[in-house]
Amino acid sequence: MAERGAHLTGTTFAKPSIFEIAAHKSLAKILEPAAKRIITFLASIDPEKYAWLHQWSNEIYLISITVLQNYYLNNYSASFSETFYGLKRIALTDSKGTAKLSNKQLKLSLIILVVLPYFQRKIEDLKNENTNLDKKWKYFIRMYNILYVIKEIFSFRQYLLYLSNKSIYPTLSLRLLKINLTFANSSKETGLIELLRLLGQGNINANSALEILRLTIVRSIEASAFFLQFLRWWNQENYADFNLLRLPVPPPPQIPESVKIYKGICPICRRKPWIHTALSVSGFVYCYQCILLEIRKNKKCPVTNYPAKEDDLIRLYMH
Repeated sequence: MAERGAHLTGTTFAKPSIFEIAAHKSLAKILEPAAKRIITFLASIDPEKYAWLHQWSNEIYLISITVLQNYYLNNYSASFSETFYGLKRIALTDSKGTAKLSNKQLKLSLIILVVLPYFQRKIEDLKNENTNLDKKWKYFIRMYNILYVIKEIFSFRQYLLYLSNKSIYPTLSLRLLKINLTFANSSKETGLIELLRLLGQGNINANSALEILRLTIVRSIEASAFFLQFLRWWNQENYADFNLLRLPVPPPPQIPESVKIYKGICPICRRKPWIHTALSVSGFVYCYQCILLEIRKNKKCPVTNYPAKEDDLIRLYMH
């Protein structure tokens, strides 16, 4: 409660933190690739029979996400990802009162949540799949890119306004609809466990059976979303543990024939090195006194002519 109270800014609703806003948007972004992965798997089982699933994957996802978002907007006054993180949408009537979303706000919310991303995906597919576009399409794609950059700039500006308490709207779409996000109250509906207990006692009717089916589907979807978030976190943890030493070691460079004569001897005095000293800029090994005088005098490697200084000398301890 203290965390929620910290976000009160002169209004009667508690503002979620920017971390909760980012978390629910992150969940919303992984729903589409997860759904398309399932569609691709189903199509791969019998390509001749189910190839159309992959061809119409965007439209299948559009219908599925529309049904899902419409259900959550009408029952929880929030999108699926917002509900998952305990948030809901409200309409601020004034500085001291809030109200439920109107039918118009619900419909516009649904359009922004599902229709606009659908057209954005279609444009992105058009950009990626077609390289030989006519001038009209190229102009359209160029304008789309410009508008997308402008939208991202204003979205970032809106985040900054929200963080600095200069705006009560975390995103441009919510500002456009005059909708705020706040924390949802504890659900008062009968839980799935309670309904299953009644079923075990035989105290069940047709409406309760339908409610069990509904809650089973809803909880399954929410559990799947949790699993997706877990997988994403798991992958990020694995990337964080990535070790550069696991990369294949490149082969050593080829040694020119002209310098093989210096093997086992100092290239300056042509004798066995005394106090073996390597020059880091070139890798050649010299006597300490020979290379020290050479560096002080000419400031370069006598074999490769690479610029060098005294700090580039490395003492080697030979056994």
